[in-house]
Amino acid sequence: MSGEASRLAPSFLPTTAVLEVTGRCNHDCLFCSCPWYRAGGSYETGPELTTREWKVVLDKLCAMGVVNVAFTGGEALLRDDLREMMEHAAGLQAEHIETKGGRLVSSLKPPRLYLLTNGRLFTREWMDWCRTRAVQPSFSLPGLTAFRELTGYDGADHVLQCFSWARELGVSAVANITVTRLNLHELERTIAAALAAGARQVLLNRFLPGGRGLAHAARLELDADGVREMLNVAEDTLARAGAFGNVGTELPRCLVPAREFKHLEVGSRCSAAQGFFVVGPEGRVRVCNHSETQLAPVWNIDELKHDDYWKTFAFRRYAPSCRAGCAKGDGCDAGCREAMHIVAGDVSAPDRLAVPV
Repeated sequence: MSGEASRLAPSFLPTTAVLEVTGRCNHDCLFCSCPWYRAGGSYETGPELTTREWKVVLDKLCAMGVVNVAFTGGEALLRDDLREMMEHAAGLQAEHIETKGGRLVSSLKPPRLYLLTNGRLFTREWMDWCRTRAVQPSFSLPGLTAFRELTGYDGADHVLQCFSWARELGVSAVANITVTRLNLHELERTIAAALAAGARQVLLNRFLPGGRGLAHAARLELDADGVREMLNVAEDTLARAGAFGNVGTELPRCLVPAREFKHLEVGSRCSAAQGFFVVGPEGRVRVCNHSETQLAPVWNIDELKHDDYWKTFAFRRYAPSCRAGCAKGDGCDAGCREAMHIVAGDVSAPDRLAVPV
């Protein structure tokens, strides 16, 4: 068996599955990267999986080694059966492999569940349900004064209320902040407000072109100085609060300031088909939520073992040219590979801001 083949067997899937249970949304976010929203894009929409079908998907994925399941959309709460699906997931058993005392220990227990939402339909009762099922909710908070312009809805106060419910009920909630030119000026206040209200963690996402956001890239995309400001502001604000966060979108190492980040985790490796994968609303697998490239139906997920596109990401076969001769090239994937595929037509295209050093 070849080296690559052995790495794909017996379980070749990442342990985290992101389930886009619906393509519908009640926001019109300018920065939205959902591929079905890109005008003229290649994403093929179809009927959304039914409740029963999603339950079968959950059964299959947990049996294949998936131990982390994130429910998202679109806006997941627009599905009336969302709680039923999540209840089903909470009742499953998945094999968790952990290191204890220097050795690997296997145990069967329910998958860890996550809910990614814009918060608009979220209630205190939903938060209490998350508490009883150990679900970690993540709420989109793209600024305070910039919230309406970026989403089409004046919802910042309600998201902060969600964090207050989380603190009241002892739920670990995440503030998901997509950083753009329009909200960078208030990033410090946004992070501070989320933490003061009750958020336990902060997830920063640098805006990347894709989906509806591709049409607004000129207005939203940060330049190199903006990326560095985002990182410095986040680290300093988190440090003052004694809190922690991470950057969810990988960054070229040349964009990361030369300082020690103790409160903000900053990564430079692409996690697509490595740390997670996505199942779209119609049941097709993708390497990540940015991707427009739809692969095998989830029912035939074993086909991914022979899919060249999947293996390009699973084995990091892409080779951005900016890494050649760069002192920081080792361990760097030169930014989001799928974002570059969308804007440049090549998964190996370097990030537009990457400059070899």
